[in-house]
Amino acid sequence: MSRNCFALFAVLAAGFHLLAQSTPVPISSVPGLNKVLPSTNHCTGQPGLACVIPNLYGPYGLVLPNASHVAHFNSTFQSDFAALDAAIATQLTLLPLASPASGFTYKYDPATGVYSRSAQSFGPVLTERAETIGRHRFYFGTTFQRFRFDKLDGVPLHNLPAVFSHQPDTGTNHSSEPYESQFISTVNSLDLKVNQFTVFGTYGLTDHVDISVAVPILEVGFNATSDATINRTVDTEPTIVNGKFQPCCSNGPPFAHFFDPANPRTSLTHTFSNDQSSPINVGNLYWNPSRNSASGFGDVVFRIKGSVYRGDRLSLALLADVRVPTGDERNFLGSGAWGLKPFAAMSIRTGHLTPHVNLGYQWNGSSLLAGDILAGTKARLPGYGFFSAGTDVGITHSLTLAVDYIGQELINAPRVKSTTYTPSSQYPLVVGPQRDFSNVDTAIKETYNQSNAAVGLKYNVFGRLLLSGNILIALNDGGLRQRVVPLIGLSYTF
Repeated sequence: MSRNCFALFAVLAAGFHLLAQSTPVPISSVPGLNKVLPSTNHCTGQPGLACVIPNLYGPYGLVLPNASHVAHFNSTFQSDFAALDAAIATQLTLLPLASPASGFTYKYDPATGVYSRSAQSFGPVLTERAETIGRHRFYFGTTFQRFRFDKLDGVPLHNLPAVFSHQPDTGTNHSSEPYESQFISTVNSLDLKVNQFTVFGTYGLTDHVDISVAVPILEVGFNATSDATINRTVDTEPTIVNGKFQPCCSNGPPFAHFFDPANPRTSLTHTFSNDQSSPINVGNLYWNPSRNSASGFGDVVFRIKGSVYRGDRLSLALLADVRVPTGDERNFLGSGAWGLKPFAAMSIRTGHLTPHVNLGYQWNGSSLLAGDILAGTKARLPGYGFFSAGTDVGITHSLTLAVDYIGQELINAPRVKSTTYTPSSQYPLVVGPQRDFSNVDTAIKETYNQSNAAVGLKYNVFGRLLLSGNILIALNDGGLRQRVVPLIGLSYTF
C-alpha cells in the first residue's frame, strides 16, 4: 500500500474517532430515561452564541444515560456561566471605537472672515480632544479592529478547568448515596473572536457643537469544547440484589455513571462541542444546537459634543454618548442594554504637543446576558468610571503620533478565579492517587480595574484623507482580555 493510502487511512480513522467522540445518545435507546431528565430551559433548542455553554452538554445539562437513578451533575461553570456572558456583554460596552473627532479641526476668525485650522496635529485615535470640527464641516471614517480574546480575569480561555459534582440526595426518599461522591472533571477550551468594522461620521452643527454616530458591524466566532472524564470512587457502585437495582455498594458492574450505555464499564471520557445542529441529533441526550458564528450590526452609538471653553492654549468640551441596543445580544453582536456615557475632554496646545484628558462614567441598562438566560430574565450590566490621559505629537506636517493611557473601573462586576476541588477523603478514587482538581469559581462580583495603553499613528495621505493605525495593549488581566488589539482606519474631512 502506498504512503498516500496510509495517510488517507490515518485521516479517515481520525475523523471517525472524532465523530464517535461527539455522537449523541438517543434518549429512546435508554428505556425509562425520560422519567429522570430535568426540565428544559430557555436555551433548549436555541442556536444563539449566548446559549453555547448552557447547551454544551445537551439540553438537560450534564446528565448521563442511566435511568436507574438521577445521574445529574452540577457545576458553577455551567449553572453560573452568567459570569462569562456578562463579561462578554460588558466587553461589548468597552470595545474601543475610534474617535469620531476629525483630524482636521477649524476655527472661524471674525477678523478675516475665514476658517483656519485650530490644531496642527491630527489628534488621538481612541480618545477625544476638546476641539470641535467647525461649523458645517463633515467628517467620515471607517475602522477595522480584530479581537482574539484569550483570558478571562487572568484564566486562560483555552485551558479552563471545571469540576461537576453529583446532584445530592438522589437515593430512596431523597437520601444521600455513596455514588454521589463520584464527579466529572473537565478541561474546556473557549475560542472567542470578534472582527469589528465601524463606520462613523461627524457633522459640525455650529462652531461649538458636533454630532456624531458610530455604526459597528461585527463578525463573532465562538467555539467551545469540553473534554470530560468521569472519576469513579472505590466501593460506591450500585448492586443488583434478587434481580433488583440497589444503590450501594460494589465496584461494579453495574455502574452508576457512564457516557455510553452500550459500554458502561469503560466509557469514562467524552468530548463535547457546539455546532452539532444536524436535525438527526434532535431527541438525543447530548444534542447541542448552538452554532459557532454570527454576524450583523452591533450597538449604534450617538455622540454630542459641545465646546464650553476655547482659549489660545486650553480647550474644554462636554460630551455624551448614547448607546442603542441594536445588536443581537443572543449572538454577542450587542450588549442588549441601553447605555449613557457623559464625559469631559480637555486639550492643551503646546507647540507640537497636544496633551488631552478624558474623564466620565458609563451607565448601563439591563441585559439578558447579565441576567439568567436559562430563565429568560434580565439584570443590569455593571457601570464603570473611565479616565484617559495622553498626548498627540505632530512629528511632521503630515504625521502625528498619539499615545494614551485608558483605564476603566468596573463596579460590582462578575468575575472568575482559579480554585480547587477536593474529593471526599471517605471515598478514594478508583484511578490515580487522591488529589485536588483544578476548578473555576464564577460566582464572584467585585470592583476591578481594566487598564490599557494605546499607541497610534495618523498619516495625511493627501488632501484631507487620513490613514490611521493603532495598537491597544492590555496592562492588566481584569475582565475579558487579549494582549494586543490592532486597528486600522481611513477618514476624510469635507
